[in-house]
Amino acid sequence: MVEVNQEGRRLSATWLNTIASGVVSAGTCGSLLAYSLGTLPGISGLQVLAISAVSVLTGAVLHLLARALLSATDREG
Repeated sequence: MVEVNQEGRRLSATWLNTIASGVVSAGTCGSLLAYSLGTLPGISGLQVLAISAVSVLTGAVLHLLARALLSATDREG
């Protein structure tokens, strides 16, 4: 039963890392690409950089959460 819990945590960590990659990719690439193609009049470059920074920070938090799940698995096993 313990191995099932460990495998579940590994899968959860993998899923969180996948979500983190998607958040960073969408937040940075999407924002910068949209800005380079032309923005709405009310959007500034600083706002685009802020969105990119928040997406990188969110991805980092999700990644650290996944690492915490894996380290909890290592402590139990």
